[in-house]
Amino acid sequence: MFTNAERALKITLLWACTMALCCLAALAQAAPLAYVVNRQDSNVSVVDVAHNRVVSTIPAGMASPHRITISQDGRRAYLSSIWSTTLTVLDLDKRSLLTRISLNATSNGVALHPHGPLAYADTNTPGGAMIAVIDTSTLQVLRSFASGAQKTQGLALSPDGERLYSLEPQNDPGSARVTVIDPLNSAVLDHIRIGAEPTAIKVHPSGGFVYVLHADSHGNQGSVTVIDTRTHTVSASVAVGRSPSDLAFHPAGSQAYVINQGDSTVAVMDTRKHAVAAWIALGSAPQQVAFNPLGTHAYVSNQGGNTMSIIDTATQQLLETVPVGSSPWGIGVADNAPSPALAALRVASVQAEHASPSGAADTASQQALHTLGSSKRSGVVQSVPVSGVWAGLLLVVSGIATLHHLGRKLLD
Repeated sequence: MFTNAERALKITLLWACTMALCCLAALAQAAPLAYVVNRQDSNVSVVDVAHNRVVSTIPAGMASPHRITISQDGRRAYLSSIWSTTLTVLDLDKRSLLTRISLNATSNGVALHPHGPLAYADTNTPGGAMIAVIDTSTLQVLRSFASGAQKTQGLALSPDGERLYSLEPQNDPGSARVTVIDPLNSAVLDHIRIGAEPTAIKVHPSGGFVYVLHADSHGNQGSVTVIDTRTHTVSASVAVGRSPSDLAFHPAGSQAYVINQGDSTVAVMDTRKHAVAAWIALGSAPQQVAFNPLGTHAYVSNQGGNTMSIIDTATQQLLETVPVGSSPWGIGVADNAPSPALAALRVASVQAEHASPSGAADTASQQALHTLGSSKRSGVVQSVPVSGVWAGLLLVVSGIATLHHLGRKLLD
């Protein structure tokens, strides 16, 4: 016969296990989604990355969409095109067009402020390059200001939102530069000279470096210019593959994936050493890349094959390709409101990665994120979504372990 204490303990353990299963079910239902911009079809494929299939398409509301920027809460997407003078805003919950924003000039993309209701879009007007400031709560253009360039080819915002970096190819060969801007005061702070033929610009998650891609500036190879944001000087120039078109940083900050359109590869850069550490073969004519919130997988749009490639970042192996629309270009992954614990882990990972001389922190941070965000299903690593449920699940698991320990004491 069970004692009252034993019976109560078994009931409590059963309740805890039930709660844990409920949490896991909630996580499975909230799986993140990838959004692939199909330029020729003028729509966006919605890809369920847990099952690797297209579940819906959303009309882009514009011809030949080029890039996509997704809000931090995963509820809106901003589409831009180098062939259109408007931005379109999609409601990702309803999977429909929300509104159009007129810029009166073509734009290379949108950068969203991390803490406030602001967005920035670079535009090329007859009078020169301009930056449009958008209120994301009203979806209206508040103002525009000149960046001082002849033209612009992309922009990137620092993680704290205090610095904007505008990529400016200029008309004279070899005179390309990055302009450093204080977006709050619409003030140009500095110009940094870089190599020829720049194609894309991104800021490292730590805010310490800016990476600029160059098309075939090393003979038959492209390159990456690394800029120190503290000194506004070039720290390194790294040869990559042919005709690099895009790059994205792993959420831990330890690696950058550079997409090489010309030879259909990914150059995996070690951001601590500023060097290429590995290569991954891709589909035909890859264009852009995005990581899932935990960094367990990377997703690449392949224009030539009308597919999306899925890469396991732990093994750096191509897992699968998913058919999407015609001429896929921009790509983004919705971040399902990461928990404070995960946000803290990301920050700690980035800080540790830059503080570690041995590189041990790089591996530890990536392994921690990968372990936190993956589960095995039919022998294939599947992404576990990020949500507030994580905190509850971790508490339940901790409670189960404590109850088990106490139970053994009572039963001994």
